[in-house]
Amino acid sequence: MPRPFDGLVPDSLSLKEGCAVLLKRVSDALFEGGTIGNGCTSDLRGASYATSEVTLTPDKLISWDRGFDAEGNQVWGATRGGYVFDRIK
Repeated sequence: MPRPFDGLVPDSLSLKEGCAVLLKRVSDALFEGGTIGNGCTSDLRGASYATSEVTLTPDKLISWDRGFDAEGNQVWGATRGGYVFDRIK
C-alpha cells in the first residue's frame, strides 16, 4: 500500500517566508513555540495573516493554527485551543 509521502522529495518543498515555527525547549519533555508576529501572509477565507502555536511533548503534539484579517479579527481556525495529536506507539 503506498504511503502518502512516498513521492515527497526535498526539492519539492519551499520555505514560506514568515511562517517558520520556532520551538524552544522548556524542559526535558516539553517544547513550545510558534510563528512570530503577523508575518505569515495568508488569503484563506479573508485572512491577511496566519499564526501557529505549537506544544510538543513525548506523548502529543498540539497545534493551534488561526487566520486573522487586517484588523486582527480571527477569521478561521479553532477558537478555544489547538488540535491535539496523540502519539501512537
